[in-house]
Amino acid sequence: MITEIPITEFQDRIRRVQAELARRGLDALLTFGSEAEPQFVRYLSDHWPAFETAAVLIPVEGEAMLLIGPESLTYAQVRSKIPKIRQILEYRESSEPEYPGKALDTFTSVFDEVSGGKGVRRLGIVGLPITPVPVYEGIRAAMASGEIVRADDILIQMRMVKSENELALLRQAFRISEKAVEAVLERIKPGMMEVEVVGIAQEMMYRHGAEYEGHPLYVLSGRNSANAIGRPTLKKLIEGEVIQLNIGARVGGYSSSVGRPVVLGQLSDEVRGLLQMGLDAANKTMEIMRAGVEAAWVARTVQEFITERGYGQNILYGPCHGLGLMECEHPWMETNSAYRLQENYTFQVDSFLYTPEYGARWEDGVRVTMDGVEQFSTYRREIIVI
Repeated sequence: MITEIPITEFQDRIRRVQAELARRGLDALLTFGSEAEPQFVRYLSDHWPAFETAAVLIPVEGEAMLLIGPESLTYAQVRSKIPKIRQILEYRESSEPEYPGKALDTFTSVFDEVSGGKGVRRLGIVGLPITPVPVYEGIRAAMASGEIVRADDILIQMRMVKSENELALLRQAFRISEKAVEAVLERIKPGMMEVEVVGIAQEMMYRHGAEYEGHPLYVLSGRNSANAIGRPTLKKLIEGEVIQLNIGARVGGYSSSVGRPVVLGQLSDEVRGLLQMGLDAANKTMEIMRAGVEAAWVARTVQEFITERGYGQNILYGPCHGLGLMECEHPWMETNSAYRLQENYTFQVDSFLYTPEYGARWEDGVRVTMDGVEQFSTYRREIIVI
């Protein structure tokens, strides 16, 4: 059982990036990562920023470099699979301590270092939507008259097809998540607070080897269950309300989520109808997925399936989203998606239906195969009434 991606795979990723840089006529690639959005930095270095932010700089030829803030050096030296590390002020904490007297590198110095003094004239940047203004301004100033090109697609395309090591980590993450869901269902009861139930899941995940949560865990009850995005509160659980569980562990950087709506006590026919529709839609989605089919066709087929049964107005988005270093990442599966599924794409089958008063989400991870899907999670795919 592996707990992390081996260094040889990180080295291969960097070589693949360099080959694409050469093909596109780019001198270097620069990613950005933070504690909440570590994916682009962790994919190339295994470094997971904390408090400060970070980047990976890959020249078209030569050694890659991890860029960090002034305080992260000893931490990065332990974590990073990239041995060359440089510290730059712009990756400091958002409270902007000044570190007077501390010798630091600059974007100009690292661009000169990786280019052998020639400078970086065409820079591909990854993670622009999450890059803070001070970091971008520092890059722009160091580039002078050079060109900055958005290059997110280089890493997005690489990350969509998972390796055997990545798949192994995802399977472990879902195994742990299922254990956490099981523990929650054994102990949940009316009067508990939403956050109290989260604690049950966290205890079980860490006991079984999770390095962290795959996402902020959902225990959302009553009106809160209608939230597609939310956080658990101090609200107490009440009999008869829908309680939305989305429990996800992270292992070796790879995230999971198992989503189950639960009701304590009596279940009305109206609520049962919505829950059953969501479950049927998730099953339908997995039934028609396989390598080679158009993503848009899957989304349209599921949407029509739900609409024909009278629940079209309860749909928020398409039936799947990508899964990997983030619990929600490329590619999305929508009615306007312009790609075909490939073997070893991984998705969260995410069937979420809602009303103004409550919602229900069935969520499980899958791997696309040539003749269907491998299901990462199957625990209690049923209407759950306790």
